[in-house]
Amino acid sequence: MRHGWKAVVLVFILLLLPVGLAACQSEKPASPGNAAEEVASGKPVTYPLTVRDDSGAEVTVQKEPQRIVSLIPSHTETLFALGLEGKVVAVTKWDNYPPDVQKKVEHVFQDGLNPPTEELLSLKPDLVVLGSHNKETVDALRKAGLTVVVYDPQSLKDVYRVIGELGKITNRTKEAKQVIDRMKAKEQAIREKVQAIPEKERVRVYVEADPDQLYTAGKNTFMDELIQLAGGRNIAHDLEGWQKISAETVIQRNPQVIVVTYGYYVPNAADKPKQRAGWNVVDAVREGRVYALDSDLISRPGPRIVDGAEALAKAFYPDRFR
Repeated sequence: MRHGWKAVVLVFILLLLPVGLAACQSEKPASPGNAAEEVASGKPVTYPLTVRDDSGAEVTVQKEPQRIVSLIPSHTETLFALGLEGKVVAVTKWDNYPPDVQKKVEHVFQDGLNPPTEELLSLKPDLVVLGSHNKETVDALRKAGLTVVVYDPQSLKDVYRVIGELGKITNRTKEAKQVIDRMKAKEQAIREKVQAIPEKERVRVYVEADPDQLYTAGKNTFMDELIQLAGGRNIAHDLEGWQKISAETVIQRNPQVIVVTYGYYVPNAADKPKQRAGWNVVDAVREGRVYALDSDLISRPGPRIVDGAEALAKAFYPDRFR
């Protein structure tokens, strides 16, 4: 079921903006122990174990989690990719992958950013996984005695790290290694094809996250990284993070490809840039290269994010990526 598109786009942007706990850190903290080695070995985890999450907190997990609440769609996808169906007891209304995920859990929160604490406590979770977008929620849940881990991957390397961390916490190191290996194999295949594309032939790309306020991805975002991985040249690479960009700037920089990330939620999304005054001179509009790709595929920093890079590459270079 699709929700009001303006509300969904707003939530999408909130999840992209580096706010809250993670915004105060220039790089992610390393966890006590070596999660990478443990994931690579696939050996069972010994509890209790202590991890340092992206809020900088050291969190002790007393035993293998059996009742997990996920309040971020990307983390939900990761948990299910790790084979934890049956242990995830609650997600949010924004969680839609796997397709029947909401039917597989006991409870669906209507507000993942501010879930009612009493409602959450009633589920008796032994692990809550979320992002740093609401520090008050994190603090309230920890104060209530829940085991809470905060992860905010901001790059492809971060995505691999978080999958490994969640695999470690949930005693799914073998499964985490399998997921990461599959992702890295696809990433390498994309890189090899892109290397064959001469620099002068690489397309200029504009990514749009909001049809009204023209939010786009600058450097130090995983979207910018995906554009580069797929062989594109981001026209907003000189900006920092997710920023508003003016229509005049987009027209002046003249992208050859436009990708809108709100296609799942906004009717006729690919028509939005085409209908704007003055945009008829933009190469992407003139050549019919405005694409409404699966927004979840290219925006969620989870196990499908490399599939998102492949989708971008196919849009950029349809003759090279079939």
